[in-house]
Amino acid sequence: MTDEMLTLARSHAEREGVTNAEFVKGTIERIPLPDASVDVVISNCVIALSPDKPAVFAEIARVLRPGGRLGVTDILADNTLTDAERASRTGAVECVGGALTAGRYRALLRAAGLVAIEVRPTHEVGEKLHSAIIRATAPTPVAIVPMTPEHADAVLAIYQAGLDTGHASFETTAPAWAGWDATHLPAHRLVAVTPAGRVVGWTAVSAVSSRCAYAGCVEHSVYVHPATRGSGIGPALLRALITSTEQAGIWTIQSGIFPENTASRRVHGEAGFREIGTRHRIGRHHGRWRDVVLIERRSPVVGVD
Repeated sequence: MTDEMLTLARSHAEREGVTNAEFVKGTIERIPLPDASVDVVISNCVIALSPDKPAVFAEIARVLRPGGRLGVTDILADNTLTDAERASRTGAVECVGGALTAGRYRALLRAAGLVAIEVRPTHEVGEKLHSAIIRATAPTPVAIVPMTPEHADAVLAIYQAGLDTGHASFETTAPAWAGWDATHLPAHRLVAVTPAGRVVGWTAVSAVSSRCAYAGCVEHSVYVHPATRGSGIGPALLRALITSTEQAGIWTIQSGIFPENTASRRVHGEAGFREIGTRHRIGRHHGRWRDVVLIERRSPVVGVD
């Protein structure tokens, strides 16, 4: 932040009647704030100007509190923008030379430890250049532990909240615990628990078939409390489930997702699941026919001989 920017910020705060604001001078590569001290980081098209973007994203991740959010606008380069084209335009528009592609933006945010990453181009601002809105979240620390009957009420409440979205399952009402317990295998039941002891997500599996040939195949479910969606809990549960199932010799985890549930499809894709295909109009849900995208993760270490 330059002296001029600092002066403008103070002037704006005074006009808005903000009298207790504190302004500190620093750079986006070295933010002069303590760890985990910020709820929101915002920026307007300046990250492209930084020569050290990994440091920028690392600093953002460092200062955000668990669950804190990043929301910025920036310039994105198309994948087809060449180094020669960057060099030819940099003199006229400084941010062009440092503009990231959407894929590179996601990769750097992910490398910094941020989750729930969204990179959404909005409009063209030049040849092979787009303005974009970028969002991400600092992960919420949770412990992934085995599910016990003491977790039943929280598990079923989270399940019902997912069903209420209309995009989680053909089911509309969570069963009683006895019914849920009877349809899920005793092993590989996991819950995500906050330091305060609150259950904020769960995952479990069911048998695909009773035939011996399918002993290493399971169908899974994963649900996260609405208040903590996008905080990295879903990916954490999936990683723990993959570890648990592979240690037990399970080679395939499969499930079905409504096509409209783009968040779940993205999270599963990042966890190594592939989309096999779509079953069209496979069932009715709330009075209309719904498609289901079939997904599976084939273990790279179990059953490969």
